Amino acid sequence: MKGILDKTIADEHLVWDSTLIDKKQQFVVDLSSEIIAELTKRRNELDKLTQDDLPLLKKSILVFRKKMLLDGVGLFIIDGTCLKNFSLEEKIAIYTLIAKILGELIVQNIQQEKIVEIKDVGKSMKTGGRYHETKEGGSHHTDSPMWKDVPDYLGLFCVHNAKKGGTNLFLSAYTIHNKIVKEKNELLHIFYEKFHFDKRGEFKDGESPTVFEPIFEFKDERLYFRYLRNYIDTGHDIQNQPLSKLQEEALTYLDNLMRRDEMVMRYDLKPGDMVFSDNHWLAHGRTLFEDYDDENLKRLMLRTWIRDKKYRI
Repeated sequence: MKGILDKTIADEHLVWDSTLIDKKQQFVVDLSSEIIAELTKRRNELDKLTQDDLPLLKKSILVFRKKMLLDGVGLFIIDGTCLKNFSLEEKIAIYTLIAKILGELIVQNIQQEKIVEIKDVGKSMKTGGRYHETKEGGSHHTDSPMWKDVPDYLGLFCVHNAKKGGTNLFLSAYTIHNKIVKEKNELLHIFYEKFHFDKRGEFKDGESPTVFEPIFEFKDERLYFRYLRNYIDTGHDIQNQPLSKLQEEALTYLDNLMRRDEMVMRYDLKPGDMVFSDNHWLAHGRTLFEDYDDENLKRLMLRTWIRDKKYRI
């Protein structure tokens, strides 16, 4: 059943803030020496293996899925230090295998790519660029809000850090929702109304250039969140349906709320690290960054979108 969640939630695994960084044991993990040995034994064929060829890795990742993604704080980060003896190509193959253990890798764009580079290519969201093509910060969001059926999990693999900035940011939608209930309860219903999200040109002939969905949904006793403010603004422009003053007030409040330092868990991914998060209730973003001049050193993340057929079953 769908409805409006009109009360605060107290579950500490769902409701967390900036202080989560002091509880890394809840979301930062290593791969065991036994798993490293399993991977090392098959290192010459990693890009050809399936998850069933690596039973120790599969078992461990499914434990992380259950303990941290589904029943925990909604994400886990694999510290890349444990993979220091593998090449970049081997690490990418391991990252891809882990993503496939969690579910099905889904296509992210019209080009049919399942692994997408997150790097600044000189674009801006103000001129129609997608967030992952820019160096812009802020814009805390969930991934693919312009799709009706969003990915269950987001995966990121860090290839290179920026010269300056680019810190990864994570927020709990339950914490956000609790704040709205306490501070702006009169605006709560606005977030359960539908908004137009701009598909950013990622649609076929005959399809709508926007998707019409709410920011918050409460169904089956779970909270679902989709958001990227810029996509809403341009979506309503495309449909020639200006936001009402009340909608503008609600969205501006939400933007400012998500910028509060105490709301955001900050984590500097280093090369080799990989993170997997629940895209239904974790928002994420980054700080503005400055890149190196050398193309081979520029900030680069590899993104996967994952659909888990057993999500919440």
